Amino acid sequence: MSKLNHDILYEIFQNLQDLININSNYLENSNKEINYKGFKRSQFSCLLVNKSWCEVMIPFLWSNPFKYGYMKSPLFETIISHLSDNSIKILKDKNIIRANFQKLKLSYNYIRFCKYFHDLHIFPVDSKKLLKEEIYKLFISECSSIKCLNSDMAHYPISKYPGANISLSNLYEIYCSNTIDQDFYYGLAQICRSIEEIYVRIYSEESSGIAELIEMQKQIKYVFIDGFYECKKITQALEKHANSIIHLETIKYTSVIHFLIPKLINLRYLKVNDNYCELKKYVIYLNHYNLQVLDLCFLPSLDIAINIIKNTNGNLWKIRIGNNKYYDKAKKYNQKIHKYCPNIKYVTVFLNRNGTLEELEKIFIKCQHLEAIYIDDEIKHEYIDKFLNLLLELAPLTLCKIHISYIDRCFNTNESLELFLINWDHHKGKKTLHLYSNYIKINKDIVHKYDIKDFWNDYFMDMNEYNSY
Repeated sequence: MSKLNHDILYEIFQNLQDLININSNYLENSNKEINYKGFKRSQFSCLLVNKSWCEVMIPFLWSNPFKYGYMKSPLFETIISHLSDNSIKILKDKNIIRANFQKLKLSYNYIRFCKYFHDLHIFPVDSKKLLKEEIYKLFISECSSIKCLNSDMAHYPISKYPGANISLSNLYEIYCSNTIDQDFYYGLAQICRSIEEIYVRIYSEESSGIAELIEMQKQIKYVFIDGFYECKKITQALEKHANSIIHLETIKYTSVIHFLIPKLINLRYLKVNDNYCELKKYVIYLNHYNLQVLDLCFLPSLDIAINIIKNTNGNLWKIRIGNNKYYDKAKKYNQKIHKYCPNIKYVTVFLNRNGTLEELEKIFIKCQHLEAIYIDDEIKHEYIDKFLNLLLELAPLTLCKIHISYIDRCFNTNESLELFLINWDHHKGKKTLHLYSNYIKINKDIVHKYDIKDFWNDYFMDMNEYNSY
């Protein structure tokens, strides 16, 4: 294998790198057999096979070196060594770098391989603006194709640096804030056409530069909006990409967002985390036939989720309803799951009202792809024993993750919990069960023996498998 030619090696490493880039957060924090840190070690080992492997592997490692190196590390010295002798002299004269600094002898122009800067952590804590400016100029002039910028770069006129027309022309992902001088975004708007993923923090109505940057792109796919202002300019700019947007997350649900969402006819992922319940001001009747993931928090009424679910086309495979306070439609909600979501894998269910358990039984029968259920509220007391029996007798064989917020109220004793887990293990064909809870007040021996997990540390990492459209 060490004798494979460059083209084959490149394809192998490219596929490995794509896998890491797509799944890095998930793999690093999950219990999957594939280990992200093991991937990184394997990449470094490839450098040592022979010269050919090293030449092919260097561009991949240096596409995002900031994942591996941090401030005051050898990475910083390597990057500084790419600066011109004149720049090094200026930085020494101003006491920005140490007077005895000697440039390293470099085997490659490593900088030209850099693409991703969102994890940029190379600067010493007391870095001066001139140091950053020199390094950012270096990146812009030498990098062949930057995909993602660091938010700190927005404080520098990088679009005016030599080489910007080339290095920024393939920018894919950007973080925007309208606290930044809008001229920065106007500058990028003249260069960038390939941005597909955009994060926008809105703190005022002035966002004309961001709006123009959005308008100038060929197709925006992933949109993340945070802030407390109704910025019509940004929303109007996003409307141009209504057919291409497949992913929308917003912290504040405003009237402007309300009028945008129905136009996103190809939306696959919708998350609204509206802490101030602005959702109650608007009624959503969406026809999102391609919607796959629905994540709603702080709902004033389950009617909102119900209306969305029944106007999809059976493609939903994850539904999370968080911090809900109004459960009067809990039975109807559970009913819509088994009626409209045959492909559901991860779902919030309610067992706190009459009739909800019967609807859960139908979910178990009709939704044979179910892998995880999330119960965020107390279970109706008289349902507890029936619920546990239902899990043992009717739950799909695919079910392996259960979150019960108040697990100690579901299992009054340690013995009842252990008996349930033993019975689960004895059922032929059932997968290993992973239990989660917000409040683990049960015997620690049982927690370790059956690997019961703390909700906040583990549950969301296992549940967020939605990035593989």
